[in-house]
Amino acid sequence: MTIKKGWTGRLYEDFEVGDVYEHPLGRTVSSADNTWFTLLTLNTNPIHFDQHYAAKTEFGKPLV
Repeated sequence: MTIKKGWTGRLYEDFEVGDVYEHPLGRTVSSADNTWFTLLTLNTNPIHFDQHYAAKTEFGKPLV
C-alpha cells in the first residue's frame, strides 16, 4: 500500500490499486453514502443497494 500526498490535476493513469491519499478532512465512505449517491445519480441497479440481490453476485455484497 502506497501512501501519497494529495495533489491537483490527477489523471486516470495517475491512480494505482491500493494507493492511499491522505487528506486533512479524510473520512470513510459508509453504506449510507453509497445509498445517497445511488439515489442522487438515479442509478437504480440493485447491485448498489439491494443486499439480497448483491449476495447472489460474484461480489457477495453491494458495490460502492
